[in-house]
Amino acid sequence: MPSHMNCCFNKCTNSSRSTQNLSFHKFPTNESLCKQWVELCQNDKVIQKFKNHGSSQVSKSFRICSEHFKREDYVLWTSKKKVLHKGSIPTGQPGGQLISPKTTHSNIATWSEMITEEDEAVANNTGWSPRGTPNFDLSGSVPDQGK
Repeated sequence: MPSHMNCCFNKCTNSSRSTQNLSFHKFPTNESLCKQWVELCQNDKVIQKFKNHGSSQVSKSFRICSEHFKREDYVLWTSKKKVLHKGSIPTGQPGGQLISPKTTHSNIATWSEMITEEDEAVANNTGWSPRGTPNFDLSGSVPDQGK
């Protein structure tokens, strides 16, 4: 095994050499859970290894750093050791930043960076139309589904 580990999450540059206090988690050997991790990390090498060799080889070869998990994903969290709950999955966001109702002032900065143009338009009420919701109706009634 190499003397240092790199996070295989797409666009994450964390390695055990450059970043202290991070944990590097093996991929689960459970096929279906491993597949979720593989899809979330969006790394072609990991995807190929999973397709060709399955979860046990991916688990041996790749790691995801603790930045891609939420604090509540951990059953144990100390400076020396971080243990994930069985069945935890990465957030899919670099830095583990999921937009959640628990947003505090300290992570507003990262939150605002993730607002898309469409969200921006909604926030400013500029020419946004509910494209994603064809049955959108302010009265709350759903249009007749052609019964």
